[in-house]
Amino acid sequence: MKTFALLLLFVGFATFAKADQLAYLSKEDAERAAEFIRTQKTLYLFCGCCDGDTPVKISPVSVEVVYTNYEDYYEVIVTYKENGQEKQAALDLAYTWFKKKRDMLTVGSAMNLEHDICNPFPKGKARK
Repeated sequence: MKTFALLLLFVGFATFAKADQLAYLSKEDAERAAEFIRTQKTLYLFCGCCDGDTPVKISPVSVEVVYTNYEDYYEVIVTYKENGQEKQAALDLAYTWFKKKRDMLTVGSAMNLEHDICNPFPKGKARK
């Protein structure tokens, strides 16, 4: 019974760990990612590790690097317009996608940061 309880605990932690793979970053990585994102006209937010997630297409208006108030970690915040209103989102680079030729890649992969996409970007599924 102890083994089963430990297994459940481990699976729970493993699932939680995949939820925020590349959300908290070193300042250097966050700044590199922000510079890269500023060159993109369109991004897609899609969590391949989340059940039933639908990709969302956004057009960044501005990008900034913000200190998280936790240890030495920073995050990338994007401002975008949706239905005429400006919104902000803290990005997880493992689940922030861009189009490169005919492929969909994560910003994390463009930054050569190790992560698991869990499931590839679904073709023809992005909503605006």
